[in-house]
Amino acid sequence: MATLQEALLIAFDLQREGRFAEADSVYGQILDAVPGHPPALHLRGLLLAQCGRLEEGCALVEQAIAEDGSQPDLHANHASLLEALGRFGAAAEALARAAALDPERVALLNNFAVRRLAADDPAPAEQALRAAVDLRPGLADPRINRAQALDALGRTDEALAQRRIAALLAPDDAALLGALALRPDATEADLRRALRLDPERAALWNRLGAWRKDRGALPAARHAYERGLALDPADAALWNNRANVLKGQGDPGGAREALRRAAAFRPDSAAIRNNLSDAHMLCGDPAAALAEAEAALARDPALADARLARAAALLALGRFAEGWDAWEDRWSAEPWCRTVGRFPQPLWTGQPLGGGRLLVWGEQGVGDEVMFATLFPLLTQSSTDKTQSSTKALAGCLLECDARLAPLFARSLPGVEVVPRGPLPDPRLSGPDIAAQIPSGSLPRLLLRGEEDFRRLRAILAADPARMPAVRRTGRRPLVGIAWHTTNPKWGRLRNVPLADLARTLHAAGVDMVVLQYGDCAGEVAALVAEGVAIALPPGLDRKDDLDGLAAQIAATDLVVTIDNATAHLAGALGHPVWLLLSHAPDWRWLIGRDDSPWYPSARLFRQPAAGDWRTPLDAVADRLRALFP
Repeated sequence: MATLQEALLIAFDLQREGRFAEADSVYGQILDAVPGHPPALHLRGLLLAQCGRLEEGCALVEQAIAEDGSQPDLHANHASLLEALGRFGAAAEALARAAALDPERVALLNNFAVRRLAADDPAPAEQALRAAVDLRPGLADPRINRAQALDALGRTDEALAQRRIAALLAPDDAALLGALALRPDATEADLRRALRLDPERAALWNRLGAWRKDRGALPAARHAYERGLALDPADAALWNNRANVLKGQGDPGGAREALRRAAAFRPDSAAIRNNLSDAHMLCGDPAAALAEAEAALARDPALADARLARAAALLALGRFAEGWDAWEDRWSAEPWCRTVGRFPQPLWTGQPLGGGRLLVWGEQGVGDEVMFATLFPLLTQSSTDKTQSSTKALAGCLLECDARLAPLFARSLPGVEVVPRGPLPDPRLSGPDIAAQIPSGSLPRLLLRGEEDFRRLRAILAADPARMPAVRRTGRRPLVGIAWHTTNPKWGRLRNVPLADLARTLHAAGVDMVVLQYGDCAGEVAALVAEGVAIALPPGLDRKDDLDGLAAQIAATDLVVTIDNATAHLAGALGHPVWLLLSHAPDWRWLIGRDDSPWYPSARLFRQPAAGDWRTPLDAVADRLRALFP
């Protein structure tokens, strides 16, 4: 008669040969003779699982473990059956018990986790990998995979910690360092380590370029993007990002060409089409910008920046009715989306107010507030059929504005209650007499539907005669106020004129100058004075915050020559002669191909014929000055 061990071997051999019924019979005889025999329970459980009877097999293996849980094989096979049954959390626990008994089985935990991650089931994967890391903290792979699971669970800080530890454990793992480097929170050191191991990976150069660009290191960012493009010249993202650097470096033409390449590689990308639209605007081609903005919107109708680009292009082309309607889409884009819904009153769309008052609130920058304020006189005139009956019925207006403009607006807009904008809302802005509200940038939609409507605009600002300007015209030479710089982060590089070029040109044309520019320019001015250039810097005038004083100084000049900044708008709204030096791609409000402005009848425009060419408009200004003041 066979011993118990011999009977087990006979049954196991039958099982391996696929003679399952015979094997099961022998296992049954063993268990009849020795109930609860762990090896027989274990092997019979596996046999039943092979025959598709997973639940019964799993139950037998659990009985075997209850009798003797010291064998890692039992726990490992139990885990396999639980995984087959879809009980993944219990499977992870069983594998952890197996690995605790035999640390070499940590690999089973890692492999199980990889399968769960591939099945998009990160919770049991993270459970298994946590056990693996606890058991073998010196292994890098479980930490790398656990980081992936933690990311999927939204626990990004823990994931980063696991990756950083893994990088210390495996400092030569190019894939790991690359994964760290491509994270949004990667440091330059992360990127450099990854590139030392894998310098041929274009994505790493792209990420390094983005890191440098975000910190204003544009030449270094451009170098990184170009290194990436040398490795992968068909990478649309690299072309797109290189274009953004070129825009920042004042090379809109180069940016446009780069974006055309990007669009060729990814023609269905709405974001690239939108960036190309912006590049066309920077190159002074609003018609092409409009076409690309509409192409972007055809691919992504909700893309806020493309909607704004479309509006700006329409306005630059003088298609006012369409442009102002499209301009209302600005509320879904930065920075307007931050102020949408500031006031609870209903939006005014031209409806009668029933004796109530209208709140108009300023938006955008100082120049924009001044420009849109020129529409206030039209609120008491008929404008369009839509607003004719209602505007005549307005009992009064409140205007919330930049506090620096409040004294100037209060003097210049009789009948309008001016409320300075402060850190907290003024109680007057929520008074019960306010029937409706409208942002000032939405007034043109009601009042300027066509160019003929602009003909009713007039100068609205009045300088304070009591403000004695520091510099007046005292001799025969005309006095010209000058401004040459804007801190606008996007447009400044294109708009700014070198002070020395401007001042020397005007001095040679026979005029004296007074500085209207805000900011610290005393050193530059002193150097020009030392050359004999007739330029004065008024003492005691804060040209940034004291806009009422600046308006008085403007009024004391014979002419203002300025770039596109707040000074231009103040002079135009004062009705003061102002000559604007415009870049090849000016803002939409100056339209295209004309030397006058529908906003400001006293303005004359001098445009660059090509990007970077300030000599041509400066010479034109000098020639006009000599003709006016021989």
